[in-house]
Amino acid sequence: GEGGGQSHVSPELNAKTLLFESRFEGGNLGRVVQVHEYEYDLFLMPDINTKAGVNGGNTQWYYFAVTNMKPDVEYKLNIVNLVKPNSLYNSGMRPAFYSTTDGEKGIGWRRVGERIAYYENEYETETAVPYYTLTFTLTFPYENDVCYLAHCFPYSYSDLSTFLTELLARPNASRSVQMSTMCSTLVGNKCPLLTVTNFTSALAQIERRRAIVVSARVHPGETCASWAMQGFIEFICGNTARARILRDNFVFKVVPMLNADGVINGQYRCSISGQDLNRQWMNPDRVLHPSIHATKQLLRLTKQARDVSIYCDMHGHSRKVNMFMYGCTSKSPSLRLKERVFPYLLHNDSLMFSYDDCNFKVQRCKENAARVVVWKEYQIPNSYTLEMSLGGGDFGEDPSVRPPIHFNIEDYMEMGRLFCEAILDMYDPGRARLDAALQELEVLHPEIKRIAEEE
Repeated sequence: GEGGGQSHVSPELNAKTLLFESRFEGGNLGRVVQVHEYEYDLFLMPDINTKAGVNGGNTQWYYFAVTNMKPDVEYKLNIVNLVKPNSLYNSGMRPAFYSTTDGEKGIGWRRVGERIAYYENEYETETAVPYYTLTFTLTFPYENDVCYLAHCFPYSYSDLSTFLTELLARPNASRSVQMSTMCSTLVGNKCPLLTVTNFTSALAQIERRRAIVVSARVHPGETCASWAMQGFIEFICGNTARARILRDNFVFKVVPMLNADGVINGQYRCSISGQDLNRQWMNPDRVLHPSIHATKQLLRLTKQARDVSIYCDMHGHSRKVNMFMYGCTSKSPSLRLKERVFPYLLHNDSLMFSYDDCNFKVQRCKENAARVVVWKEYQIPNSYTLEMSLGGGDFGEDPSVRPPIHFNIEDYMEMGRLFCEAILDMYDPGRARLDAALQELEVLHPEIKRIAEEE
């Protein structure tokens, strides 16, 4: 069942065997073994240049095509070399699925799969780290369709390029958005940078504007980050009155895809240097980690020119539900509530976003991550990681009563738009929502208020 390996398969076997293919942009599937008439074991490719034999190579992202199926037959697929000990697949998450035949009728990605389980199996790495299996059954809707299965809704480097080309071709786009190449990646792909503001204003006005810096997709398998990023870019470049207020008051610096090489190659977490780029922020290497090195330079130069109000790096989360943020906690108690305001405004704006799931502790293992380094090195108090569940949300309900409801592409894009609404709430000169949020936070966190008053 390996893609391209059909030639030496006997015709009668071929008539019944699913054919798999992953040699396309963002695809990940390494090997398939047919273990039963309708059952297959699937092995994923580890992230390039990771010590996969020792640590498993971050296998989590899968994305592949299937053809040669019979309809009304229940197939069983087992992905057998996953490395995370726990997964949302045990709390109701289902694989993402796309049928080409359905696509022609306007039906896009959806969730499929029955009898889903995620469990430790008999395989292990050289250092006796166990592997895990994701097993599920599915019935394909049509005969000889071309179907795709993925860990989350794919968003490729080409998807980004197409979107940006279309954005820049809109009438009068140059009045509000400019694109440049921030740097080249390790293998020479371009890493785009967008600058969004009202460029028709007087130069003196533009110079007075505060900056907001947003990045995404440092971890390739967290595709929902790109959907949120697209929703965010659509909003700030849009024609609404609210978008114009943002462009009149801020300069946005946007890095939509920090790890293009990883995205193109179907990695889950690393760049093709084999390193997690979100653990290289303290001292990024210009050659090995060019996009991190360049983003730090961008932040430094932006900070010299203007006040940076917010930095946010967009991620997906594989083991938690809802959308939430990681922030930082200042030494100064008087700042501590202020650092929590932005996530709290998001919480007030949307059921999908949960303030209760936010965390403002700076753990040692995260000291080299974007939000912590940006907060410490550039003294930007509103430095956040936006986390969006790759699964869905429990919307404040007890998950033991009802499993989380899946997020869809529209939900992730909506999160990008909500981010903009929260900026408007936070910097509205009337301060209505800001003051209300601060008052509610004082009630929620009496201990912070008390320390601040003593200070």
